[in-house]
Amino acid sequence: MEPKVAVASSPSAAAPHVEVQRFTDFAGFEAFIQRNHHLWSHQVQQALRLIALNGILDPISGTALPASALQLKGSNYRETLEVHGCLARHRALWLLMQELISSGELPAVAELDLYCPEAITPFAQLLRQRFPRVIGSEYLPDPSDPQREHFSHQDLCALTLGDACVDLVLCNELFEHLYDLPAALSEIARILRPGGHLVATFPFAYNRYDTIVKARHRPSAAPGVAAEAELLEEAEYHGDPVHPKQGRIVYQIPGWELLDQALHAGLATPTIHWVAAPSYGILGQEIPAVMVLVAGRA
Repeated sequence: MEPKVAVASSPSAAAPHVEVQRFTDFAGFEAFIQRNHHLWSHQVQQALRLIALNGILDPISGTALPASALQLKGSNYRETLEVHGCLARHRALWLLMQELISSGELPAVAELDLYCPEAITPFAQLLRQRFPRVIGSEYLPDPSDPQREHFSHQDLCALTLGDACVDLVLCNELFEHLYDLPAALSEIARILRPGGHLVATFPFAYNRYDTIVKARHRPSAAPGVAAEAELLEEAEYHGDPVHPKQGRIVYQIPGWELLDQALHAGLATPTIHWVAAPSYGILGQEIPAVMVLVAGRA
């Protein structure tokens, strides 16, 4: 399938530059890599120059921000180009969410029922400020965890939410930590209303079809407990805002196989969106974009 492209010229805060390409399979993206890989390093550096010169238009607040308002904490710009606690990948997700609302594919903000499996982060706080009907949660598998006094516990692989109860599910960097990713995708499909959407970012093995499996859940083990996981290689942990000293174990890095898993789970037209938007402070490290999964519910 030929990817669709949307580009605004003369990038600036007044006329933002946005390139969105949509891929529904690995073969289409492989062809894209072959045509464009040699340009990516230059495009990343060009994006950084544009940001340093013009600042960005923040898609979350809708305000123009000078470069001095941004914090750059490392060379992985997807994770380190920060403003008001939000990163490049947050801004890409927000931009696509706004597009779905503006196009009428999702209800208006005041009527949108939204579930996000995070509650403590700056992103979750922004959701609560801007959307009146937000369900937030954290993964707190230990019933004695004192954090349960402050945050609702949900296991995305076995949600307690009702069928067809939300219009939108937003997931930030969560899929790699799930002990049963196919089950979580099925749960997301179950709680979405017809016409609803999943929008998600995650560490993506974008140059391969199959998932990189780093650890497996033992059937008799407590779900999501790192000490009880079957390690296939050295354990890898990513940050956990609820338990920052502990971190969360990485079970897998999804590849393009994720699209087939989403289809099998009952989600419709799963698509990887390549979002390159320096005017919005959206770029990666080795690629000039952030890649986001968008899938519907028939």
